[in-house]
Amino acid sequence: MNPRYQTAPDRVAALTEIWREVLGIPELNENSDVFENGGSSLHVLQITGKIYDVLGVDVKLRHVFSHASPRSLSDFLENESEQEDSGADGISA
Repeated sequence: MNPRYQTAPDRVAALTEIWREVLGIPELNENSDVFENGGSSLHVLQITGKIYDVLGVDVKLRHVFSHASPRSLSDFLENESEQEDSGADGISA
C-alpha cells in the first residue's frame, strides 16, 4: 500500500474521493454505499482501478461488493494488511 495512505483517516479520505469521482456525486461521505448511490458493476470496476492507481492495492471486485462504503472498505483493507503482516493470506499489495 502506498505509505501515504497507511493511516485510516488518510485511506478513508482517499477512498471517499474515489467514490465521489467515479459516481460523480461530490457530497458523498465515508459511509456512502456505492449501490445506494446509483453505482453499478461498471462503477465498481472503475473504483478498483482507481484504488490501485492511488493506494497501490489490488482490490478484488467482490471486496467492493461486500464493503460498499469507503469506511467499510478501509476497515477491510486494514484488517487484511494486519493479516498479511502476521503471515496470513490476504489481498495483494
